[in-house]
Amino acid sequence: MQLNNLVAGRSGFIALTLGMLAGTAGAAEGISPLQPGATTGAAVGALPPPGVYLMADIADERGWVKNGRGDTAVTPGGQRIKAANVSAVMALSWVTDWQVLGARYAMAVAQPYKWARTKTYSADGDASIRSNGLVNTAITPVILSWSLGGGYFLGTGLTLYADNGMFRYTYDASAGRNVKSATTIGNDYWTIEPNIALTYLSNGWSVTFNNILDVNTENKTTHYQSGMTYYLDMTVAKKINNFTVGVVGNYTHQITDDEINGRTVEAVEGLYGRGNRAEHVLAGPLLAYDFGSFALSARVLRSLRAKNDADVSFIHVGFSMPIK
Repeated sequence: MQLNNLVAGRSGFIALTLGMLAGTAGAAEGISPLQPGATTGAAVGALPPPGVYLMADIADERGWVKNGRGDTAVTPGGQRIKAANVSAVMALSWVTDWQVLGARYAMAVAQPYKWARTKTYSADGDASIRSNGLVNTAITPVILSWSLGGGYFLGTGLTLYADNGMFRYTYDASAGRNVKSATTIGNDYWTIEPNIALTYLSNGWSVTFNNILDVNTENKTTHYQSGMTYYLDMTVAKKINNFTVGVVGNYTHQITDDEINGRTVEAVEGLYGRGNRAEHVLAGPLLAYDFGSFALSARVLRSLRAKNDADVSFIHVGFSMPIK
């Protein structure tokens, strides 16, 4: 997660990269820590002027679960699965005037909340499961940004997703204790997320390529470990007076297999492939308006391709402002 300005200036369009917005159920156990395309719309390689920044984002996401071939998944019981979720996040970032290794330094923290609904369709009728709660807190202790000259900026950061999501508990008589429910909303493991971003800012243009890697620890309760996942978020935007218009895109590719008890997760015919590796391609428009003291933004990321995950399309509405 990283706070950055899309256009230069303290009152410009300020945005946080929204790694804290959880994705849908799929290749990762539970929900993926980083939502595909979450950091689009932000000039991630650059930083705004020193200060404290507040942001909020609401995202609506809907789509069918796809199998390892990219077709609509069908469970062994003949069910098709659709996800419909709403995510909200509040975040604070502190951009300092400190220099570290010749770079500007910032830090951030964010807390998301998620309302999730999974609906199954079959010849025997429809059924749905609902859950909601706090998702794992995203803590970013290090954000660095170097000015390379000529309008180019290089940024890097490190985000930690704490093992503190909201869990539901039920009493297990055989175990004689409360155990975590299978419908928990948070992840029972840590995620380490470094990123490297290149941004170009000049004459109202903003172009950013943000490379992100999620490394997940093992869930000590289930002994499931979600594979490492690479994300590339892209933004091309132009500021015209107080408006910013542009296009955004995402490519997501899980580069290692999911494992359980140290062994690769086996395929389930029609549902997911061996290793349960997720893949996404998304693209869509961006529109923002700078009111001076705050900014509003909207992004649409339409799913063009998905494997081993829900082919969700996202609608984001964001608010951001400097508070100090």
